[in-house]
Amino acid sequence: MKQVWKQWLGVSVLVLAGMSAASARDLVVAEVFAPGHVIVKSEELMASRLAELTKGDLKIQLKHSAQLGNENQYWDNVRNGSLDITRINFGVLVNDVPAAKILSLPYLFRSREHMWHVLGGELGKRIDAEVEKTGAVVLAYYDSGSRSFYTTKKPIRYRSDFEGQRIRVQNSPVYKDLISLLGGTPVVVGYDKVVDAFKSGEIDGAENNLPSYMAAEHYKYARYYSFDEHSSVPEVLLMAKKTWDSLTPEQQKAVKSAAAESSEYMKKLWAEAESQALAKARKEGVVIIEKHQMGVGGIETYAVKLYSKYVTNPQDMATVLSILRSE
Repeated sequence: MKQVWKQWLGVSVLVLAGMSAASARDLVVAEVFAPGHVIVKSEELMASRLAELTKGDLKIQLKHSAQLGNENQYWDNVRNGSLDITRINFGVLVNDVPAAKILSLPYLFRSREHMWHVLGGELGKRIDAEVEKTGAVVLAYYDSGSRSFYTTKKPIRYRSDFEGQRIRVQNSPVYKDLISLLGGTPVVVGYDKVVDAFKSGEIDGAENNLPSYMAAEHYKYARYYSFDEHSSVPEVLLMAKKTWDSLTPEQQKAVKSAAAESSEYMKKLWAEAESQALAKARKEGVVIIEKHQMGVGGIETYAVKLYSKYVTNPQDMATVLSILRSE
């Protein structure tokens, strides 16, 4: 009898272990950045916290370094449910999420704190609802800094400083129009070709956040960095709605909690990266023009003329005006 009991107990342990293993689930996260990038570090934190919060029931497989394609492909695959989670720049959403177009407008936010405040309000709720209609769920936002101009010949302090300058921009109609409106000439060049464009004289300036400016060594060619902070567009962490709906309420709560923790961690890492980049820029002799040293108001006056061209919905224009007036 004792032997039978031992055999039964052994079988039961194996069955329970098998059930536990079967209940564990891997969620695939697609990422273009490589290990060591602040975003990848943040996603790694999310993975470890999710495993802890769900006691191993949910685990993350992080497919970094563009193993699964590019951000546009990630956006499509999350919406059709063939990819569980991804992190992409908010700009990728503009053709499918109407509210995303608002965030892409230049000089919309006075600071990143202003941006986070707006995302935590009614616009954030609207974005959540519009994203969900496309087949995805917003889990959290990551910081991607503010983009500013940097130039080779002279610093940009006023609107008149754009005149005659050829400025590299992304292939965005908004920013091509912005440079033209400010008196410069927009030049669309691939990010990996910017250094060559500086060397050849094809461009006199470009725009990006400070850590990217330093990491790509653009500072060696464009020695003036003007902190106008014309663009603050966050990164967004998304889950396929198909995946989200398959989770229990407890698992959904754990996913949101792990994502929120990773977001705060990412903001901390990004702030450190900015501080280190600024220190290195000063050490390398880059001429830094602070925002208070610029006639930003005069530049913004021209920039906001674009709003009526790209914001044709009266409700959206009301939202834009509300953001501009908000604290």
